Amino acid sequence: MSSLACCDDLSGAAAFGRRDLFRFAGVNLLNGGLLQVLAARSEAARARAPARKATARACIVLFQVGGPYQCDTFDPKPRAPEEVRGPYKPARTPVPGLQISEALPRLAQHADKFAILRSVHHSIRCHNSAIYCSLVGREATDPMAVSSRTNAKRTDHPHYASVIAKLRGAPAGMPHHVIVPDLVQNGPARSPGLLGGYLGATYDPFVLGADPAAPGFRVEGVRLPGDVGRARLDDRRALLSRLDRRQQALESAESVGALSELQKRAFAMLTSPRTKRAFDLAQEPDRLRDRYGRHTVGQGTLLARRLVGAGVPFVSVFSHTVVERNSWDTHNRHDELSKTDLLPKADQSFSALLEDLALRGMLDDVLVVWMGEFGRTPRRGINFSNNTNNVGGRDHWCNCYSVALAGGGVKGGRAVGSSDWIGGYPKERPAHVSDLAATVFHALGASPRAAVHDIQGQPHNVCDGDPVTELF
Repeated sequence: MSSLACCDDLSGAAAFGRRDLFRFAGVNLLNGGLLQVLAARSEAARARAPARKATARACIVLFQVGGPYQCDTFDPKPRAPEEVRGPYKPARTPVPGLQISEALPRLAQHADKFAILRSVHHSIRCHNSAIYCSLVGREATDPMAVSSRTNAKRTDHPHYASVIAKLRGAPAGMPHHVIVPDLVQNGPARSPGLLGGYLGATYDPFVLGADPAAPGFRVEGVRLPGDVGRARLDDRRALLSRLDRRQQALESAESVGALSELQKRAFAMLTSPRTKRAFDLAQEPDRLRDRYGRHTVGQGTLLARRLVGAGVPFVSVFSHTVVERNSWDTHNRHDELSKTDLLPKADQSFSALLEDLALRGMLDDVLVVWMGEFGRTPRRGINFSNNTNNVGGRDHWCNCYSVALAGGGVKGGRAVGSSDWIGGYPKERPAHVSDLAATVFHALGASPRAAVHDIQGQPHNVCDGDPVTELF
């Protein structure tokens, strides 16, 4: 008898009959009707929840490219079959009743500092379209859109950071959004949702374009070339200004206006000692750099802390820049890759950031969001997306996954929402990805119902979701 049939000793298994087994086998797991029912049940509770005071002035998104498995991370299922629960047991935390995976031992020690939203969901099954969905808070594409053909476009909805910059204005001498280490790619396509979209190029991010863990790391975009002194830079700036005045007669005022704003920001960054210091990881003691981890994820997370400390309002740290290259997209060798590489780096870097922010008194000021574009299938080897190579691994799973949040007014040491006994669907307090977006905006003091205007002057609502105020 298979492990799926041997479930008499499981919690809630008394009502687990042939119909449930058939659902778990992969047929009705694809049915989104359950989500609609659960969402309707929670509508009244959400309407009653009062708004809480926002305290975040900055946000760090630690984005786990490829999609981590919810049961391996923040939603362990110790009483489920081995196929579901995986190789990990729950870890002890300082919070009674709150469990996370033993694969995250350092994070477990800091469970009082973060909250877990265990019922996030959407309907997008492929990477690029799901990354877009996760970083703009809207489902605007076909659920089965082929990721490698889903390129970023100027008509896209903007990244959270671009919306915040539009509402607040960009900080003087600093970028409004920094992407570390680079833009994300799936196949030949750049992932959408990372840029300013219809808000225009003025609201695009500053992309690091370098590995912060590489020997001799330096950011060329915020330094003057060795042969260009300040006087020579001023001469170039004056020349460029004269050329721009000529060019205005030939180009649209909107394009030139955006270019001029970008130029002003670029010159401000090039000449600002504060900006240069913010990007200089060499100023950090070796012991702290070791604590974060001498890898791209660790040093990128440390750089994010430096940047928000220097006044950058939003930093996105991507665990990987190519979906197909050893990311959380574990269609094959799931346990091996998770255990030896993915989980240890996530545990080390995220826990170090929480420690560091708390010791510096910055945790209330900085919202931290640890997330991926979706989770992974409770069953191994089944096909849920457009992939057919799920051998010894898990396919994409957008119907229910976990997101961890800390700082910015979020009350740590709690789990909001829950999943069913296999982590397949929300059980309590479903939270659509648009609700997650609204939560980020709420924490940063922006009304989810505010309006922003695109480069054509057309108004757009910031968000369609409702904040998960129980987190605060």
